[in-house]
This record gives sequence, C-alpha cells and structure tokens, in this order.
Amino acid sequence: MFLENVVFDATDPRSMGRSWESRLGTTTLTDVPEGFETRLEVPGWPYLDLCFQRVPEPPTGPERLRLDVDGETGALAALVLESADPGRDRAFWAWLTGWVPVEGSGAVLRHPSSNGPVLELAPERAPKVDGKNRIHLDIRLEEEDPDEVARAIADHGGRELDLGYGELPWRHYADPSGNELCVLVAHH
Repeated sequence: MFLENVVFDATDPRSMGRSWESRLGTTTLTDVPEGFETRLEVPGWPYLDLCFQRVPEPPTGPERLRLDVDGETGALAALVLESADPGRDRAFWAWLTGWVPVEGSGAVLRHPSSNGPVLELAPERAPKVDGKNRIHLDIRLEEEDPDEVARAIADHGGRELDLGYGELPWRHYADPSGNELCVLVAHH
C-alpha cells in the first residue's frame, strides 16, 4: 500500500487544479470536465497525485486536511491532518502508508526515502462533525487483499463507511479521528 492521492472537492476542478499546479510545478495528468489531476514527482519517491473532483455545490464540510507549501522553495512541505489524538493516529497512518515517524517531531511521518512532504497529525481545532472533509487522502493497494485491509483498518481503529455512492472500484473509510480516506484497488 502507498499514499497515492490528495483529493480535493471543487466546483471548478480545472481552475483549482491549475492554481495548485502552477504553485507546485506539477505535471497535468488529466484535464476533463469531471476532474483535473496533476502529479508531484519527487526523486526517490513514488509520486503524489493531486486530484480535483467536481462536486455540484461548493464544499461545506470541515477543513481538516491542508497542504503547507514552503514559502522559499515553493515545494510541498507537509500534508497537515487534524486529529483527535495525534499519537494514536500517527500509528494508524504509519501502518497504512508505510511512512516512518520523524524523530523528535511528535506526530509527524515521512516517506522512508526521507524525500517529499511529511504527513503531520495536528491536534484538531474542533471535533469532527458530520459532513465529508473537503480534502482527503487515497491509499493505493499493490498486492494486498482488499478484505484483509478492511479488517486491518478496523483493527487499527478505523472503520469502513457507506457514503451511498453505489458500486465503485474503491472503498471508503474513516481514520480513528473520523477523517475520510479511500483505499483504491491495485493496478493490474
């Protein structure tokens, strides 16, 4: 499994996606009315896609994930995810992504290559309420069995969600703090 996507809900995916692409110097992968996708490539690191999916109404859900960009370099420095218990959630996300704790940094994880942005679990400003997060993370399976991963997510304090979208090639979950995430099937 690996962290593959940061997914944004947007009423104008192209505009939002191009804005982030210009800011981060990423490369367009998809540019269609339903969505815009751009790839961040970091040496020694798989990749991270920023996906902007069309939603009919402006997002009103909580803003619990944000991207921090280094002001000097323009590089994506961190994915900051709000958490009810950063230590607990650090363990969940470390297991899910394979990322490793950054020594002496509290609840921060980094890709094992030590390249690319970090994932910082920050104390939540307010408890998670109903409503889908405006931005969420996607995990891509490689060889793992989806049902075994579902059981392991529950064993690690997460839970599967039924968002009422019908049959999709991915599954929806919440981390222990209620933040949504998707687990995508392996590429075959």
